[in-house]
Amino acid sequence: MSRVELLTGNEAAALAVRFSKPQVIPTYPITPQSPMLAHIAKDIETGVLKAAFLNMESDYAAMAAAVGASLGGARVYTATNSQGLLFMAEHLYTASGSRCPVVMAVVNRAISVPHSRYADHNDSLAVNRSGWIQLYCEDTQEILETGIQLFRICEDSRVRLPGMFCYESFIHSNTAEGVVVPEAKAVDRFLGRPRVEALLDPSEPRSLNPPTPPEWYTEFKYAEHQAMEAALGVIPKVGEAYAEAFGTKPQGLIEVTEPAGRCVLACMGSVVKTARRAVRELQAEGVSASLLKIRAYRPFPREAIREALREAEVVIAVDRNCAAGSHGVLYEEIRSVLYGSPEPPRVVGVIAGLGGRDVTVRHVKEVTRKAFKREPPFDKEEDAIEWLGLDRGRVRDESPQARPVARAG
Repeated sequence: MSRVELLTGNEAAALAVRFSKPQVIPTYPITPQSPMLAHIAKDIETGVLKAAFLNMESDYAAMAAAVGASLGGARVYTATNSQGLLFMAEHLYTASGSRCPVVMAVVNRAISVPHSRYADHNDSLAVNRSGWIQLYCEDTQEILETGIQLFRICEDSRVRLPGMFCYESFIHSNTAEGVVVPEAKAVDRFLGRPRVEALLDPSEPRSLNPPTPPEWYTEFKYAEHQAMEAALGVIPKVGEAYAEAFGTKPQGLIEVTEPAGRCVLACMGSVVKTARRAVRELQAEGVSASLLKIRAYRPFPREAIREALREAEVVIAVDRNCAAGSHGVLYEEIRSVLYGSPEPPRVVGVIAGLGGRDVTVRHVKEVTRKAFKREPPFDKEEDAIEWLGLDRGRVRDESPQARPVARAG
């Protein structure tokens, strides 16, 4: 029987780990995922979870240990965020290239400078070409479910790639919600025994990752690409199997609200929940709006998104990320997906919620009306971008040398 518990995002992630029974957990503490590690360590200390908990000297070392344990045939879990994830970057590629189905929680936190403890997606999106599956969670319920499902997805023989499930610093990690919790034995049946290929054996020493000549390197990378493409089919199948086993709502690659609207809000992560309410209120006011939730960012569900936007007139890509000199990733990816369509919708971009700044229902409704009516800055045909809630008074000037004004207190 399922039960409802009041859990923070960190507690839900730790519970997913308890149920999934990884055998090796190499980690390094970093705010705000440290409380999650405390829950996991307590489970191991009390015997609820039987696993080797490795308190490493750095995030870099944690991912190196994760790769080694996975190559030895163990089910492996780890967690990090922000600067820690970037410190791991070299071994993220080692994990994907070595086809290690490591599962990692990334508690999305802004990257300095300036230093921040709060949420945006720039950390995980900075490594979006590392060959890792990336699934973004809307709420605490989804953190629990995705944390469990990802082990089955990554260990699938058609995939065999590492994966990260992403949820947001403080917005998710330290905020409690009611969560439907499945029985541990039912999760055992759903996941089964670890399906991790052991390539390292102390009794039979061997070399891995030797220097690869040009005539072989492309084929290795193509094999990774095929695995990521296979994940486009595996992710929704696992979501359907979980829903059937536990009586929950199926989670796939994307979700589109009904009825289809002429104006579509596209977003991922916690902004989805805000956008849901905004869309309901806009529809009640007679605005033809709908929501496109993107759960799977890697692999990017190109065909599903193209089909979902077939009747749209304008798409508002709401990005909790930015790159100086460029735009948000959803804006760029969606425009790329729609390129070459016979009558593509107009795509506009919104940069929102950087460093944990609030994104409210009022904000989302206002920007939707502006885009729908082609009001500035959405009166442009190309590169229409709005920085939601930007206070220009906090910037000295509009020159390339502009600096945020630092004030005490």
